[in-house]
Amino acid sequence: MIKQFDDYAKTQAYTDFPTLPKGGYVLKVMGVSQKQNSNGLYLQIGMDIAEGEYKDFFTKQYVNDSRSEKKWGCNFLLSLPKDDGSEQDGWTKRSFKTFTTALEESNTGYHFDWAETKFKGLTIGGLFNVREYTKADDSIGKATNLAKVCAAEKIRKGDYKLPEDKLIARSADNSGDMGFITVPEGINEELPF
Repeated sequence: MIKQFDDYAKTQAYTDFPTLPKGGYVLKVMGVSQKQNSNGLYLQIGMDIAEGEYKDFFTKQYVNDSRSEKKWGCNFLLSLPKDDGSEQDGWTKRSFKTFTTALEESNTGYHFDWAETKFKGLTIGGLFNVREYTKADDSIGKATNLAKVCAAEKIRKGDYKLPEDKLIARSADNSGDMGFITVPEGINEELPF
């Protein structure tokens, strides 16, 4: 018989987090902060589902997260243009303008005035795809990812096209089979587990 450890009754078991299906959702901006990384300045815009079956999905996920270091589950990272005339900066400007235009189209009376703190509480449309990532144990995980934004009315009308999923390229040695072997039919040997 094994010895019971002290806080067994209070210890929480690992469980799967509910997964948001890929699709289009009307979102609400929960908060905005300006940050910097090696690529430059960007806005980290926290969002949550504002309408429908999955309303408050990320708030519920956050509240029910028992980890000591909780993280908000839906952040849209919006790069700030460097205004350096480069081709990359041109793309950054278009992405930024797409975001602010979607906010204006989604919120009657709102006009972008360069005050990002005013984003909080506004609605916008969000298009979610599936993104694969490599876990710490080198296995491949999947997450639903806020890939693009649009006017909220496009989501309500179903007038949108989801972006392609972002999958990790598979090679012969990374086929996604997770190391399982195929056991030929009729084998009489005992399996090693």
